[in-house]
Amino acid sequence: MTNEYKTVLTDEILHFLYRNASFQALEENEQQQFLEKFGKQPLFIEVIEIAIALEEMIAEVEATMPKIQDKDYLFPIEQQKQLLKDRTVIDGNVLYVPFEEMKNLYSPMIVILQQSDAMQGVEAFTKGTILPLFNLCAVQKRDLIILPFSNKPAQPLLFKNGTLEIEMFDQFLQHFLTGDAQIMPAIDKAIELFTQDNIGHQRDLMIITDNQFSDFHKLNQEVAAGKMQEFEIDLAVIAMSETDFEKQPISFADKVFFAND
Repeated sequence: MTNEYKTVLTDEILHFLYRNASFQALEENEQQQFLEKFGKQPLFIEVIEIAIALEEMIAEVEATMPKIQDKDYLFPIEQQKQLLKDRTVIDGNVLYVPFEEMKNLYSPMIVILQQSDAMQGVEAFTKGTILPLFNLCAVQKRDLIILPFSNKPAQPLLFKNGTLEIEMFDQFLQHFLTGDAQIMPAIDKAIELFTQDNIGHQRDLMIITDNQFSDFHKLNQEVAAGKMQEFEIDLAVIAMSETDFEKQPISFADKVFFAND
């Protein structure tokens, strides 16, 4: 690490990165490329500083997420899947699968991130809130899918095993949508993504929002709650304001955290 980077990336920021499992998953040359690409970007620095400042709050969020056991570290996820396949037994027309081993695999975590005009002032805050979730997913060897939305969902950003893939992370950091916010298409898209999940273990969905939706009157809370139950999705919401949440509540959320009021 050169002195030039040290003057931009403080020891506190570097410490945060190097103890983050998603950054550790990169090869040494990829880590250097990552620092060279983002180390002088003001938004990146701000996002990291916010993530550090919010660590106590994030620890509370992580406490609600699935815990891992030591045995989860034994094999990379692809090897675990192959072991499951290898231990499948066929007896006549009956297929026996050791489903008890599926508990060692985690379904993707999906974060629905509102990026409407009203959210531009909290862009760094919302992205800083997501950053520690990369670490959680990397530790648990699960995919992290970030789904930005305004009046419609953008292309999902898939981070395999929570790894900070450089070009994908650059897209996450630099892109921001505009317009109003419609929540229904984003929720429908997240459910669609979960239907493609063949693990079916610990499906976690997080919505980061200001709860100012132009289509809230169309949101059938009972139907949405039924979908969450059908696919066994655990939904957490990080709302920018308790007051706005009360005006347009996501009543089927399992957990709600308020950024401010």
